[in-house]
Formats: sequence, structure tokens, C-alpha cells
Amino acid sequence: MNPLTRIIPAPKLSASSDFATTGVEADEIALGFLQIRTLPSGPWNDPTASNLGAVEKEALSEQWGVRSRHEWLEMIQYLTTVRRRRKSWMLHLAVRNEIATSLGRVPRAREWLDAIAADGDDAHDSPAFVAGIEHIEQRVRRLVGAETVTPELFVRTLDGYAVGQAVAMVTWGVALGFADVHEARQLIHRINIDARRSFTSWADFGLSYLAGRVMHWSDGAVDDEAFEQYGDGWIDMKAALSAKRGGPWATLPWTLPASAHLPRRPGGL
Repeated sequence: MNPLTRIIPAPKLSASSDFATTGVEADEIALGFLQIRTLPSGPWNDPTASNLGAVEKEALSEQWGVRSRHEWLEMIQYLTTVRRRRKSWMLHLAVRNEIATSLGRVPRAREWLDAIAADGDDAHDSPAFVAGIEHIEQRVRRLVGAETVTPELFVRTLDGYAVGQAVAMVTWGVALGFADVHEARQLIHRINIDARRSFTSWADFGLSYLAGRVMHWSDGAVDDEAFEQYGDGWIDMKAALSAKRGGPWATLPWTLPASAHLPRRPGGL
């Protein structure tokens, strides 16, 4: 390690001065933080994805198949409903969640595998799946920090990846001219209201996002190489959870206020 990296503190995260960094609007767009940083498309709190130039917009439209407003809305719908889910993976995680509730702790690998077999699920891929999920959890906990990704946190769903992508996709649509900021805020609000019930904290959501990304792109074949290639978002997750770096997840509450509602169009009733 370069000695200077121990002396020079990591830079503060950039935020747009044109948009809120506190309050419900900031809280809701922060759900897309990891995906917004992955592209990257602009400051984390910017619903207009202002860093996207003509070349980036063209590449994004081609990669995601969103060349019209209709296709863009369909993609958001897909990410918020289908959520890149695979039936066998969902069943294996459901078994884990059930025995975790029963035991009052994170199940051990052997307990999880035995429960999958006892449940009658197709278990041919379960050893690799269980090992892969635990590998991701261990790496994220070590790299991001056990003080935030605490030992009792575990991957309960892989939906975080698609949900984070959905929020980012909304902002990209503004940059592509498919919507204005007001409509984007409405869409982001709906994504948050629907998704947050599946998670308990920012760290829980971030772990789900990273696990979902690694599992999706590695096709479930998780090892150190796969994590290095697809799990590099741990760097952004650690930044998001750092108050010293101005990370939004460190200061914004996970639980939205009961009064949170769809934003009204300026000048509207």
C-alpha cells in the first residue's frame, strides 16, 4: 500500500447544490446511490443524471433497450416487479429466512442446506448457492466493516440490485428526455414505498444490492474472481455509510416518515 493512502483522507462524496441532501426527496433518491455511482451518471442526489453526455446516453439506450418513453417505463416496471428473480434462488433464501426466524439467529451453512433438502426444493444447486451467498457476505462484511454490516445481517433477498437499478433508471430517463423532475420524483417515491418493506436498514439493502449484482453477473458461480469483478460496489457502499465522507446512508434515516407522500407539481393543488 502506498504510504500516502494512509495519510490522505478519502474525498467527500459530491452532491449537487441544486437538489436536497436532506429530507424525503434526498432519502428516496439515495436508494439508487450504488447504481448511480456505478455508471456514473452524476451526483447521488441529482434526479437529472446531469453527467451523462451524448455518447453515454446513446450507450445507455442501446444497452438497456430504452429508446422511447414506453420502453423506459417498461424497464422500470420490470425492475420493480420481476426484479431479476430466479425461482430456485428465491426458494433457497425463503428457507433461510424461515429457519432464521425459528432459530433467532443466522443459520449455519449445514442447517440451511439440511432445511432446503427437508423442504423438498430442487437441491442440486444448493451447495454452490449457499457457499456463494456466504462468500459474498464474508467479503462485504470484511471490506465495508463489521460495525455497519453487523454479524446478524445476512442476505435475505437479492432484490436490492434491481431496486437500486430502478431508481437510477428513473433519473436516466430524465436525462434522455422521457420525463421531467416532478414525474421522476413520483416514480422514485413509488419505488421506495414498495421496496423498503423488504429491508431493515441501509446496510441490509446495500448487502442485498451487492449480492444480487454478483449473483446475477456470475450466474451464481461465485468465487474471489467473481467478487472482484462484480462486487466492487463495496467501495461505494462503504462511502455511502461513512459520515466522514458525507455518505447519505450515514445520515438519512432508513424508515421514511409516515407523512411521506407523492410530491406535488410546483404550483399545483
